[in-house]
Amino acid sequence: MTFTSATSQNISEIMCSLIRQQNKDSRTQESSVLLEMPSISEDLGCNLSSQSTENVYETSNNVEVDLFGDIELKVVMNISETISCLWVFKENQADCRPLLDSKKRYVISLAFSKIKATQAGKYSLVVQSENSNCTIMFTVLVRSKPRKPYFVKSENLTMINCISESYPAPLIEWLFCRTPDGSCSSTNRKDGKRNGEVYGVQKVRHGVSANTLFQTDIQCCATNELGRECTKLYTIDLNENVGGSLPELLLKAGEPLLIRCRAVYESYKFKLKWHFKNKELKQERLFEETDYQEGSSMVRILYAFASWMGQSDSGHYTCSSSRHPNKTVLVTVLEKGFIKVTDSREDFEIDLLEEFCFEIKLKAYPPIRCIWISSQQSFPCEQSCSADGYSISSRFCDHKHQSGEYIFYAENDDTHVNKTMTLHVKRKPEVTIQSTSEQISCFSDSYPEPFWTWRKCPGPDFSNCTEEITDGILREIPKRKTFGSWHSSSTLIIQDTVIDSSIECCANNSVGASCAKEIIKQQGAVFSPQDNVSFYATIGFCLPFVAVLLIFIFHKYKKQFRYESQMQMIQIVGPSDNEYIYIDFSEFEYDLKWEFPRENLEFGQALGSGAFGKVMNATAYGISKTGDSVQVAVKMLKEKADPSEEDALMSELKMMTHIGSHENIVNLLGACTMSGPIYLIFEYCCYGDLLNYLRNKREKFHRTWTDIFKQHNFSFYHSFQLDQNSRMNGFGGMQLRHGSHLTSGSNEVTLYSEEEEIKYINRRVYEEEDFNVLTFDDLLCFSYQVAKGMEFLESKLCIHRDLAARNVLVTCGKVVKICDFGLARDIMNDSNYVIRGNARLPVKWMAPESLFDRIYTIKSDVWSYGILLWEIFSLGVNPYPGIQVDSNFYKLIQSGFQMDQPFYATEEIYFIMQSCWALDSRKRPFFSQLRSLLACQLANAERAVYQNMENNISSQPSSSKTRTPVSREKEPLPSRVPSQDEDSEIKK
Repeated sequence: MTFTSATSQNISEIMCSLIRQQNKDSRTQESSVLLEMPSISEDLGCNLSSQSTENVYETSNNVEVDLFGDIELKVVMNISETISCLWVFKENQADCRPLLDSKKRYVISLAFSKIKATQAGKYSLVVQSENSNCTIMFTVLVRSKPRKPYFVKSENLTMINCISESYPAPLIEWLFCRTPDGSCSSTNRKDGKRNGEVYGVQKVRHGVSANTLFQTDIQCCATNELGRECTKLYTIDLNENVGGSLPELLLKAGEPLLIRCRAVYESYKFKLKWHFKNKELKQERLFEETDYQEGSSMVRILYAFASWMGQSDSGHYTCSSSRHPNKTVLVTVLEKGFIKVTDSREDFEIDLLEEFCFEIKLKAYPPIRCIWISSQQSFPCEQSCSADGYSISSRFCDHKHQSGEYIFYAENDDTHVNKTMTLHVKRKPEVTIQSTSEQISCFSDSYPEPFWTWRKCPGPDFSNCTEEITDGILREIPKRKTFGSWHSSSTLIIQDTVIDSSIECCANNSVGASCAKEIIKQQGAVFSPQDNVSFYATIGFCLPFVAVLLIFIFHKYKKQFRYESQMQMIQIVGPSDNEYIYIDFSEFEYDLKWEFPRENLEFGQALGSGAFGKVMNATAYGISKTGDSVQVAVKMLKEKADPSEEDALMSELKMMTHIGSHENIVNLLGACTMSGPIYLIFEYCCYGDLLNYLRNKREKFHRTWTDIFKQHNFSFYHSFQLDQNSRMNGFGGMQLRHGSHLTSGSNEVTLYSEEEEIKYINRRVYEEEDFNVLTFDDLLCFSYQVAKGMEFLESKLCIHRDLAARNVLVTCGKVVKICDFGLARDIMNDSNYVIRGNARLPVKWMAPESLFDRIYTIKSDVWSYGILLWEIFSLGVNPYPGIQVDSNFYKLIQSGFQMDQPFYATEEIYFIMQSCWALDSRKRPFFSQLRSLLACQLANAERAVYQNMENNISSQPSSSKTRTPVSREKEPLPSRVPSQDEDSEIKK
């Protein structure tokens, strides 16, 4: 009896309720004041739990709320003692503030604004008083459409399971389609096996026998009352001839992988294999299904699966067949999910009746849940996905032509993003007028900002307002009011000329005009002659100061473009490409070991000159070895340099000492920083920049060494053949002129010692340079060296930002070195640098993210490297020949336009260029990969030369004193002729 009484008493003391906020479209209200949103209260009922001996209360009803809904949990307690309270959710705690209502009861509430899926679960309110305590439990269930389904194999390999989860529980359906756009048949089984429940969310699986899945296009769909989500069973079909970029599959660490390779052939005599990183996948990660089609064709399906994927499993998965071309998919395993907005426009102007929809484009994994928000009202978010499944767009059209802020919110399991967009609806001005004895003022609200005109209306009826007034007008600076409205005004000082007439003021904008009139009946204030004299005297006194001020502003404007090294080292501060900063070397210490006596420099001619400084040729005595003199290049500022420019040059010096040296970088040799101007001493490259080197060698270009031997009557062949024999016998027939190792297939080939390499290079250098020739192999070697130099910069987190043939130097031995002309390039007169915004930029070499979003990364340098390759294999033709840099050029770049294959490039080289020009920077290769690809190209080219020599030696007549080598057959050069634009550029 005592227990029952106590229970009854406790029930009456605690009341639990749910308050749902009801959206009301305040945009339809004429008043700009936000109206209080109505709400609906639901009694949840609080009962003492029979499962606990303590004072634990549970609500009779669960709290169910739609995703992104607004709710409030409310507890009313009729307790006379002073209490304290705490909200607990999972491992998080939050203080709460009890309030007293009019009946002296404690009221405790917890509000959710735009509730998220991750906020589902049990919420505990712990209440303590002096003599007792209790806990009230709420279960919050968030209703949403199903998560995107995914596939796993069964343990016995006989079933493929499709899994999705949601609250309410989803129904699973398999769809089998002959083609992606064709008709589909269903399994007609939608209710699958349920694997428990977590806060209402139920995981449902539906399995299908693997030996029935032979269709090309197979989907699994999960549906509940709130929506539908479908996923395709990832398939590579070797019989499909689909071009385009490499397909990509994204996964998170810990997720399973299930992909399949499908092939059809007229007989069963063919095999399928999966390869990962050039190695065949282990058998325990594979299983195969086969079936015969009509006409005795065999269908083979080879599945690759893994129950748990790690980031080391990222890479290219290739399906190969003995009867079909190979196909590859790029699998990327992410540490966590991402959402990246791919467009950046935020402000929109529309006409009053113009049809307009907001549209946002993004890439995300896992799939997002989203909502549109405006004026305290939520709107559902409709999504459309591209073929890759990760590019998403969402449109919102229900703005009712109301100016204001519109917010797009998206989230997935790992991150979220807000995008605020502003809509300005154009409307014509509405003019009001006020007057005093001295002036008339007109006011207007409109969008866009109006301009004002004043007219005098003479005559008896004051209707003919044609005489424009230009004197005595004061215009105030317009003020922005909230969204889509400019508050503008204009004032006219009343003078004698407007007395006894009507004055009209008009506000005009692109939408229309509005006017107001005022009749001037009494004389207003007029300037006296004395006032005019003093006025002009004041102007005359102030004019010199104004002139000085303008000169000062102009001088500051000229100085705003200060020197900054083109190369920068970046410090990553976030996971996104645009979340980085440049390292500030101004605070670094300068190591005095680099200091060189300036009196040991003997200057020669200027090598380059620009807006900020110049580079001089010089002889440095004792810079490398006592008693030796070395040709060097000295970078320096111009006379009377700005202190900030001196700081920038010192920062560049510190950066170069920090980077270190590399054979394909113009290396720092020393510096002069004391007792005079700052000098940076660099290696001297005797042949100048690569661009002019290629252009000057156009007439000396030969496709193969055979052409060279023939042209010079084989006088060079004998020494070349002897050298070839020694290399074939000593080093397996493969040698890379400017590297230490290469990879050919899966075998790494080690080259000869450094001393032997130097002897070989020196001998070949003199011979080649005596002949003054340029070959296809040289173009390959230039490309390889630049990739190697950029790989070094990549390892140092250094980005170049202006990688082009003009910024690569050539020195003895056809060694190329990446440099930074920086202060010594006259960009004002260089047509490659185009004005964009407030800067001159090398737009034809810039990646889209750099061009449009000012984002510079290693991958933006990769894009520039692709343009550099095009320059090399066109022998110095200007990129995008025949295309002017204008608005159409920028549209072409955004649309994915790529240049045609240059005349001297092979298909393999052109493929490398195209990979550098992927619009998605993540799909571009790293410089380490580019270096490896070009190393293989070089190895193949040199091996072909030596093999053809051997064949030619054995086929020459014995009486011949000189044997003619057979021209290289591997890696044939393209047979097409140059385009008209290329041809005209080459002739120049």
